Amino acid sequence: MRTLLLLGALLLASPALAQEPDTLPGLLEAAEAHWPELRADGFALQAAEARLGEAHYSPFFATWRADAGATIAPGASGTPIFSDQDQLPLDQTWGPVLQVGVSGAIPLYTGGRIRGAWRAAEAGVRAAELQREVTLARVRYDIRRAWFGLQLALDIEQMISEGRGKLAGAITKLDQMLEEGDPEANPIDRRRLAAALAEVDARRSEAQQLRESSMAALEALTGKRSIVPPECPMEAVALPEATREELVRAAEGQRPELGMLAAAVAAREANVEVQRGSFIPTVGLGFRAGITWAPHITDQQNPFIQDPANTPSLGAGLFLRWNLDFAGTTFRHRRAEAELAETRARAEAAAQGITLEVRLAFEKLEDARRREEAWGIGERETRAWFVGAAQGYDVGTLDPKELIDAMKGYFTARFAHLQAVLELNVAVAHLERVSGERLVPGDQWDPDCR
Repeated sequence: MRTLLLLGALLLASPALAQEPDTLPGLLEAAEAHWPELRADGFALQAAEARLGEAHYSPFFATWRADAGATIAPGASGTPIFSDQDQLPLDQTWGPVLQVGVSGAIPLYTGGRIRGAWRAAEAGVRAAELQREVTLARVRYDIRRAWFGLQLALDIEQMISEGRGKLAGAITKLDQMLEEGDPEANPIDRRRLAAALAEVDARRSEAQQLRESSMAALEALTGKRSIVPPECPMEAVALPEATREELVRAAEGQRPELGMLAAAVAAREANVEVQRGSFIPTVGLGFRAGITWAPHITDQQNPFIQDPANTPSLGAGLFLRWNLDFAGTTFRHRRAEAELAETRARAEAAAQGITLEVRLAFEKLEDARRREEAWGIGERETRAWFVGAAQGYDVGTLDPKELIDAMKGYFTARFAHLQAVLELNVAVAHLERVSGERLVPGDQWDPDCR
């Protein structure tokens, strides 16, 4: 007895048996944490933020440098007006020569080039943020589409199991009648039933392929090793109440792709500002401090005597640097303006394309809704037909052909209804993606298994 109790406890503690059914919100959360492309977008955002920091600080420190060096040179002595040694006294004692210095420049006015670099880097950060939203929207859509595909496959398999049993029973009954030599048994009916059974098995194979591919997609996107769907039939999600015009306006204000194009336009505008500023000279503050020291060479204290071996230096002042390549700057400025006009035109085309995309998605949803309603009626009617035909065949009032016709009618309507429910749910997910608007609350995507 204790052994049986222990075995039962182990079975209850098994992870496979204790695993709760997955939910769509849980799968979306797992995909957001797992999908490598989302992590890549996060790193791209970090890189864009680093470029922004570089644009803010690098112009003021890019020219700063420190120099140091060490060498040896022959000794030399004397005064600024007399020395008993020649200009290259190689026969003298050699000694070290040390040099150290620091220099740099701080731009004070660049004609807008630094400000333009800041604006371009800020646009890059905005584009990187929106790219993650684009990827996340695509992953959510793929998760939902695979989730509904999995539910469709399971519902089809359940439907096939239900019908196949009745069909196999009809074949068994007809085989018995043929063996007994019943004059009402027709071998042609037996072949008709066998052909219908083969078609059912082929449909079952298609459903298995859909189930496995949907499972593989969900596991790849979420990183989960196994997916456990809820044990209840697929249902149509609640339809959004927003009108087509409202969804178009939502897309115009919320689609991340449009935001990315706006960031691209801002970056192009900043580039035009940078190229325009290239016509203007840079004004800045430069400085220099350093010393060269050679203890075995006489230090000349006269400030008008050049003494490269022992020379301190210290200075700062304003400078002006002007690039006189006006021809090249002119063409670079023209190119920047043309690229800005191109990006604006592409942004306008994208806005019109997104408007069309939302309208088409809305009409596709309306079509799926109408077909789901129609096939729902067809499924109910053909199911009653199929149940009546099966009962009539069992009592011998209907022949196999009528049973097959009823079964095919029901299976066709049932499959079409399930397909319409799938397309309706996917159409809602697609419309949510293309509009950028949250149309269905997160907890209402799953079927109500209660």
